[in-house]
Amino acid sequence: MATALALALASGIAGLATLVSFTSSAQADPSFVSAYAGVGADVTQDVYAGLSGASPAPPSSVVNFFTPLHSSAATNNKTINSFDANPAGGTTTNPGCVTTKLGGPSFDRPNSTTAGLAALLAAVTGSGYVNSSASCTVSPVNVTGQIDFSRAARGPKTAGTTLTFIPFARDGLGVVYYDHSTGNIASLTTGQLTTLYSSPSGTSTIGGDTVFACLTIAGSTPRSNLEAAIGVSDTTANAAANAAGCNNLIQNSGDNFYSFASGLPAGSDAVVPISAGSWISQANGQAVDRCSTARAGGADLAAIDALGKPYSGTAPSEAPRTPYYTSTTYGYNLYTVVPTSKLSGFTQDAALESLFSGSGSALCSSGEQTIVHTFGFDSLVSGEGTCGTTTQQGNG
Repeated sequence: MATALALALASGIAGLATLVSFTSSAQADPSFVSAYAGVGADVTQDVYAGLSGASPAPPSSVVNFFTPLHSSAATNNKTINSFDANPAGGTTTNPGCVTTKLGGPSFDRPNSTTAGLAALLAAVTGSGYVNSSASCTVSPVNVTGQIDFSRAARGPKTAGTTLTFIPFARDGLGVVYYDHSTGNIASLTTGQLTTLYSSPSGTSTIGGDTVFACLTIAGSTPRSNLEAAIGVSDTTANAAANAAGCNNLIQNSGDNFYSFASGLPAGSDAVVPISAGSWISQANGQAVDRCSTARAGGADLAAIDALGKPYSGTAPSEAPRTPYYTSTTYGYNLYTVVPTSKLSGFTQDAALESLFSGSGSALCSSGEQTIVHTFGFDSLVSGEGTCGTTTQQGNG
């Protein structure tokens, strides 16, 4: 019989409801009761909205209803619900609370890769989760059974075996610049960025202009990946951004950056890290566009070293440049993170494995990889790992 899997339209669920039929045994409950709940990285919240069968929310200029990612028929075609790093109309600096499961508790919405991993770890260990940087609960909340996977735009940083990081695509670290249309910092070097983010004043002279160092929120992937690429500690970069007066910006929001940069006097410019894939998907109208004002005002992604720009083409037909994404300095893997205990033994979850684990998993299929590419990301290639591998573990 055909089973109608209705995706929930509820506060905090990424995207809109849609209806898709699969050939399987009938089930009476809608998918939001049984679907796996995911939280975490802002970088991949839009592509996971697509993978959950949802359209980008208005005012996205392109409305695509994608066939939902679903597990095998043998595991009852289970689907996912992905909860954004920021609520509709809200921000990651003030994300508020979220409820991921019917009848479950309200808890701090994880607003980054780091926060999503912490929440998933708490769900496994029962230690309680609180987002110390932006809490609506103040006290830890027991989230056991409320989170099944996390979106991560980096690999593990904390040693351990509790969580397994499963790669599925590649992204590039972009650097958004605004220079009052002079073009003086349209091309940057790693050395220039290192000097800038190491500066006690948070400024540096590049191309005759005074450039200000901006950073996204603590724990965000653009921030941590930039620091890794240029070899600057978070302590040092944080001090620079504080001195520049441009710290803890909303990640992957060119408009939030532009509100600061456009107010600088002539001859003063600014830069901020961003996910290249997120920039591309926003420019192409596949994701909710949080960069439209900045783009219209002249902000763009800088060419870095000999790599050039992260994308080719023009909006709404931008595309990732594979040489940039395969860079060992500016390219990085994207992961679905699951509890290691769900991959073997008595607590093994065959449906969760069917979704994410192994080259034959649903997410690694050609159809779902096409959706991933639509959102500005690239395929994994030799030397970067294989889609679906379960060899990387950590505790955050």
